[in-house]
Amino acid sequence: MPATLINGRAIADEILSGLSVQVLAMASPLQLTAICVGDNEGLKSFVRIKQKAAQSIGVQFSSYFFDATKEDEARQLLKFLASDDAVQGIFVELPLPSGWDSTALMKLIPTMKDVDVLSPASEDAFYANADDALLPPAVRALRYVIDAHGISVKGVRCAMVGAGNLVGKPVAHWLTSQDALVDVIDIETEHPKEKTRLADIVITATGVPGLITDEWIKEGATVIDYGFGKKGDVYVGDVDTMSVQKKAGLCTPVPGGMGPLVVTAVLENLLLLAVR
Repeated sequence: MPATLINGRAIADEILSGLSVQVLAMASPLQLTAICVGDNEGLKSFVRIKQKAAQSIGVQFSSYFFDATKEDEARQLLKFLASDDAVQGIFVELPLPSGWDSTALMKLIPTMKDVDVLSPASEDAFYANADDALLPPAVRALRYVIDAHGISVKGVRCAMVGAGNLVGKPVAHWLTSQDALVDVIDIETEHPKEKTRLADIVITATGVPGLITDEWIKEGATVIDYGFGKKGDVYVGDVDTMSVQKKAGLCTPVPGGMGPLVVTAVLENLLLLAVR
């Protein structure tokens, strides 16, 4: 029997509906501001997707696009936004161009406006106590799926394929904090399939299209795909869905799986920060 596809858009729409009620009840409007650098159309499209979602729940949205040579100008804008009381949330669309000091830029985002949880202070708070800190969007998105489908992670063996700062590292940390048994698999891991085939939950965020096939998973596993890229004219994730669906119990599609949930998580973080 083929896997059940997790409808990330439907879950996101339900959560966004609740967030819109909270936004309308606030005494003053919320403003979310994006900074995007370079000519990468994919990054620009992600900003537009977040803008559409924000505006759909009544959040004001502004975006600034910089040429890859304008790092100083981006720094100055971040400093201004950090002190602007009219702005409640700021994010920088990643990755930044080669040569940019992303750590220095992230330091300019105050924790009370850091919807992506990427400033050093926000990250420190999360890794010190994941239960009490603001959750990175990738983590919150995973929690949406877990809650929607009644998935337990306590004592469950999980494989996190990819160890990047946006998804792999924070997701693995959070799962561990919830008493899951987590194997982190990166490019240096020997025999990765042997580890993923033991896992009840396989999560992937590598950016390698079609990397995860049915050979990587065991029967009935839950497969969560954060990967997103283009193969020819088609958007795909890390998971070869046609192959994996024959074996998995639950699986997120691309598009329409984790992407809408990550965007929703950014907006929930905005509201959480605004009422702190």
